[in-house]
Amino acid sequence: MIREQALAPDAVRFVVQGNQSMSWKANLWLAGALGLIVMGIALALASQGFWLVVPFAGAEAILVLYCLYLTVKKLARKEVITVADDSVKLEWGETQPDKVVALPRHWSRLRYHCPDNEFEVGVLEVAAHGKRYALGMALGREEKRTLYNKLKVWLP
Repeated sequence: MIREQALAPDAVRFVVQGNQSMSWKANLWLAGALGLIVMGIALALASQGFWLVVPFAGAEAILVLYCLYLTVKKLARKEVITVADDSVKLEWGETQPDKVVALPRHWSRLRYHCPDNEFEVGVLEVAAHGKRYALGMALGREEKRTLYNKLKVWLP
């Protein structure tokens, strides 16, 4: 998901975030439903004498919940790209920036490389002074191309 915000006639801000199709509460409901099904099957098997299945079913339910948590946490990360008159500011983080990079606008170069393989989303990056910074890590191929076309207006 890309949100564009005009700051001034010569400045713009892009906020890039992964698409969260379900809220954390909906993910908890999903994990609970899967846990009930798995534990129901495990208890039915335990009643037949296969009691060793129960701890593995519990571990599976916990693993599913943990994987959903990691997915929601990863999708909560944002990239904020601010292009001002003379600088490009890149910020990465969840609620506040973990990493901030400031680049001179006239030295910054935008690059997008997308192979013909339909399973690849491509690499979008901005480079300055020999360093490259990846952008749009949570975006798909078309969204990354859209971000590239929007940034291309502001960066050479």
